[in-house]
Amino acid sequence: MSRTLRTADREAPPFLEIRVRGFHLTVERIPYRLLTVLTTLGGTFAGVAWYPR
Repeated sequence: MSRTLRTADREAPPFLEIRVRGFHLTVERIPYRLLTVLTTLGGTFAGVAWYPR
């Protein structure tokens, strides 16, 4: 009997993996809440900087 790996049995690759010398950062899932907050703040600051011009 042959043995096969199903997709559900395999571990998903990390969303982001950064390795610089001794520093190793792995992000397993996309941080949606953090991205939402950063996008909102970035848009707000961009609007404040652009409006007075």
